[in-house]
Amino acid sequence: MAGIKTTITDNAFALAGFTSGSEGIWSRNEPQDPPTSDYLALSDSLGIALESIIRPYQAGGDNAVTVSADNGGSGVIRDSDLKKTDGLITAEKGLVLSIIAADCVPVYLISEKAKAVGLLHCGWMSAAGDLIHNGIEKLKVLGAVPSEIQVIIGPHICTGCYKVGAEVYTEYASVFSEKELERIFESRCGNLYLDLAKAIRSKLTSEGISNMNISESDECTCHNARYYSYRRGDRGKQNLAFIMIK
Repeated sequence: MAGIKTTITDNAFALAGFTSGSEGIWSRNEPQDPPTSDYLALSDSLGIALESIIRPYQAGGDNAVTVSADNGGSGVIRDSDLKKTDGLITAEKGLVLSIIAADCVPVYLISEKAKAVGLLHCGWMSAAGDLIHNGIEKLKVLGAVPSEIQVIIGPHICTGCYKVGAEVYTEYASVFSEKELERIFESRCGNLYLDLAKAIRSKLTSEGISNMNISESDECTCHNARYYSYRRGDRGKQNLAFIMIK
């Protein structure tokens, strides 16, 4: 499969992207293993040393952590000290935050006021949970104000591809209002389909982030065969989302 790399944002303050890499292998089998070839290629393309890239060990949960150069290389060239972590926040220039995803949603957070950025890994559980709240709270500690935070919802599985079971609806019904549920779910031919972007947008606006400051990618990881997709059958291979302050 030919790799693909999408620029999410590239301005004077921040650079963010989403890539399948050439192999889709971002995880090492053992802590002492060398970095994967895809991370080597990313390091080269960004002109950033591997020691300045961070990847947490994700768990589909609510934990968001503020990181610094002390965490550099975690999950890339050495064992990660960021375990069961699905959100990264930093105010340090030249530090690359990265998360892996194969249909889940990368959520990019940018606060020029606080001179800080964040990256969240939102699967269906995290989208309904407290990950978004926790990530924004970490940004606020650094000086961010919700009304000025820019959010980009990256490539992920689209509603038409994401059929879910009744247990997912039940979980969401305990969190979202009836009106929100009508927007978040679609029912077709007796099946339920989840719109992750709408769920995430509802969470973001409840945190005080303006709809005007939220943008969404229109790329579906399941439709686009140049991305890896768990729902389409890819196993052991993922896409990578990344962001850094220039």
